[in-house]
Amino acid sequence: MSISRLAAAFLEDVNDEDSVIINFFQRILNGMYKMILLFGIPYMAYLLFHLIQQS
Repeated sequence: MSISRLAAAFLEDVNDEDSVIINFFQRILNGMYKMILLFGIPYMAYLLFHLIQQS
């Protein structure tokens, strides 16, 4: 398969309403967002607690 055919297949999939590539990246970004929430909220609580202890 040539690069031009791959590019055409990619463009056709991206422009499709049920795009596999868009759904794949959406799942990756949703997972990253959940990880940021999972690890970020306890870290912010720790920083706030540490700040209060310093005062």
